[in-house]
Order: sequence, then structure tokens, then C-alpha cells
Amino acid sequence: MNVIVIGGGAAGFFAALSCKQHHPEYSVTILEKSDKLLAKVKVSGGGRCNVTHACFENTQLAKFYPRGGKQLKKAFFQFNTKNTVEWFESRGVKLKAEADNRMFPVTDHSQTIIDCLMEEANKLGIEIKRGISISRIEKKENEFTLIAGGKEIHADKIIIASGGSPKAEGFNWLKQLGHTIITPVPSLFTFNMPNEPIKKLMGVVANPVSLKIKGTKLSSEGALLITHWGMSGPAVLKLSSWGARELQEMSYRFEVLINWLGDKNENEICNWLEAELKTIGKRQV
Repeated sequence: MNVIVIGGGAAGFFAALSCKQHHPEYSVTILEKSDKLLAKVKVSGGGRCNVTHACFENTQLAKFYPRGGKQLKKAFFQFNTKNTVEWFESRGVKLKAEADNRMFPVTDHSQTIIDCLMEEANKLGIEIKRGISISRIEKKENEFTLIAGGKEIHADKIIIASGGSPKAEGFNWLKQLGHTIITPVPSLFTFNMPNEPIKKLMGVVANPVSLKIKGTKLSSEGALLITHWGMSGPAVLKLSSWGARELQEMSYRFEVLINWLGDKNENEICNWLEAELKTIGKRQV
């Protein structure tokens, strides 16, 4: 059995590794259109690679995803956070959980994860080809023909792990196979606020804050980072991911309501100010 995996990212590598591990007799090949492998793994988590989330209850874990929770819940019963931690640790990569439950390699370096995946692929005999861009896939009886640069590549099975596309046209090669494509919209984005003076505070982090999009039910809590273009940080990214389609329908013009006190109430703030003023009363705000 000849299996082709399209996409040399985290999903493509893990799919190839799982396929080869469960079916060692199969021939498994990863095709990557660029000359870089696991590029997003390299930069994720600020270069530390947040591998998974320290939630070990499948139903609860599925609720952290803005869309597809029902489908993911089923997948988590096959392979979940516990399995992920065990998979890496059995290969010499120990993970740690931070205060916000993000899990990183103890080395705090994404290269640790990249090296682990590459070594496992080499150990299992998975072939990796770079610079292969698939323009069309044809299905003929029980075989697939992949067209890349005028050349044909034949496969018994294919796994698509090529990632997203900013435009629906980027999925035409899959639509031709009969798949239904839902129009993609941006998700996990920061807020661009060109006319807001708060940008002068760039570099300041407020944690935690409560955010809400005015006129909607969208809200989130967490750390907020003020940048030279507007706002970023986990609270903003979470809000944009959950509200991806609603914000697109609003043409990305909306008002953000921010409770800078986070989960503190008025009495707690007053008590804190009274205590702090005794020691910092002469400082400028």
C-alpha cells in the first residue's frame, strides 16, 4: 500500500507517523510544497512550541475549540492530551504545564519537538520530499494520481494536511474531488486600532482583563498586550477565534469594551489602592 501525505507540517508529520506505526508494511511519503518542514512548529508559542493543553478530560477539552467541538470530542477518545504527553515522553521529550495550562517541552525550545518528529520519521523509514506542489488530484478506480509540475505521482491512499488558505479558490483542487468547501475567514488575529491613543502604551501587559465585543455575546478573559498597532495577547486572540465569522460579517469594524480590573470587584480595588498608597503615594501615575 502506497500512502501519500500532502503537507509537511505538524499534522502531516503526525499523520504519516501514525500511519507507518500502525501499518509498518505501508510505503509512506510526505510531500511538502516549500523547502521548509514544520515551519509553524518552529515559531509557535514564541519559539517554544506549545504542544498541547493540560486538560485531561475529553469533553471539557473539546469545549476549548471555537468550532468542530463535536467532531473533536470523538477524536479525543482515540488520541488525547494524555496520549500526546506519553507519546513525546516515550521518545525522550518531557513536557511541562504552565499556569495557563499551555504545555511546552521542558527545554523551552521548539527545535526539541522538530527534532523528535524528524527522528521518528527517519527511524520509521518515511520518505520526505520538498518542493512538490500538488495542482490536481485525479481518482481512477482504486488509485489516485497527483499532478505536480507536469509530473504524475501515484498513490493508493492520500492524506490531506496542507493547512488553510485565505481564499476559497485555494481549495479548488479538493473541490474537484467532490468535497464541499466552506468559505474561509481569518481567525486568531490581533486588533488593528489605527486611531486609538492607547497605542502609546505599547509593550504594556494587563493581566487579567475582561473583553467584550459591543452588540454581541462575544467575550473573553486573560492577558492583553498593547502593541504599536493596537492590541494582542491571549484574551484578544481567543476573542477573535471564537468570533471569526461574526467579526467578518461586521467587516472587522466594531467596538471593544474592556474591564481592566479583570476578575476583581470594586471593593478589592479600593482596598488594594488604600494599601498601595501608603507606600507609593508620592509616585506619579
